[in-house]
Amino acid sequence: MQRLIGIVPLGIGLTVITFLWSQPFGGFHSPPLFFRVFGSFVALSFVLTGGGLLFGSMANSNGLLGMLHEARRRQRELEAELRGDDFSDSSVDRQSGGYACTACGAPLTSHADVSPHGDVKCGHCGRWFNIHRQV
Repeated sequence: MQRLIGIVPLGIGLTVITFLWSQPFGGFHSPPLFFRVFGSFVALSFVLTGGGLLFGSMANSNGLLGMLHEARRRQRELEAELRGDDFSDSSVDRQSGGYACTACGAPLTSHADVSPHGDVKCGHCGRWFNIHRQV
């Protein structure tokens, strides 16, 4: 279906270019040279758009749907990275109450100020993290 949409602008562009340049120069009701050149550039954008829609989907069979799935996959990866799902902090002893930075893995110092919501700034890398959201 997507390929069929490309036929319309391709046909419009080719029709305009054919009309502009098939008329005799200096004839009655023939377009001046300026309008032929300007109209050709406008029609060329239609031809390129239509050709891109028509033949671009042949090279990549997924087309726009594949790009949408790729964008969703990347979004899920970034959300998982922000949540810290892929971070494993096995080096920190949880039984002793030690916490580690989700970005660099440095242990939380004993004099660190922790907000009531659990937000704390890492003394090593300077990034903020929440001690309640650790895996």
